Amino acid sequence: MAELTQPENPPANTQQIIAAARKQSEHLRSGSSFSAQNFVRRVVQRVLVDQDHIVVEVNKSELRALIVGDPRAVSFQDHSDVLRLALEARFKRCGGEMRLLVPPDLPGQVRPNPVPSLLKVIARARQWYEWVIAGKVWGGRSIAQRTGFDERHVSQILECAFLAPDIVEAILEGRQPENLTWKKLTRHMPIIWVEQRKRLGFAPRPTHL
Repeated sequence: MAELTQPENPPANTQQIIAAARKQSEHLRSGSSFSAQNFVRRVVQRVLVDQDHIVVEVNKSELRALIVGDPRAVSFQDHSDVLRLALEARFKRCGGEMRLLVPPDLPGQVRPNPVPSLLKVIARARQWYEWVIAGKVWGGRSIAQRTGFDERHVSQILECAFLAPDIVEAILEGRQPENLTWKKLTRHMPIIWVEQRKRLGFAPRPTHL
């Protein structure tokens, strides 16, 4: 908060900004993606990507104006108007994909890392399976004709409609193994859940007697 206030500001003003920042954070989390994108476009001036870290340069005047909801909010007229946020991160090639890996905030904590290509596979598999159940299509060839995808690709995606629920949940929450790619996910997936976990690198589920 010290970065968003001036030395002459009273303590009550700082408390007001803190409360407004919390409210803005809740709004961004529960609001539409468009609201979040618009917020980022307005406050972020530049993003610098290095080999092992990322630096995000934020316009403090704009950030404070958005937080307190006042376009007349104080303007920082010198070099301190830029707030630099450094984040440890690195790029890693997984199969044919490049992924940005960010370490967890706390030791032992696993940071969620949803992968768009894996999410697409899960979403399409579920949607196509529901089409089959509803009688809208009659198999892989029908789905291929409707979607424009290759029939072999459709068959590979459909196999993922029968993934173990805990595997699906982990992928949706970004808790999948680091080396899991969409090619590995769609390559000859076994129907038995135990074999799926072993193939994809997930920990075995405990057995209950």
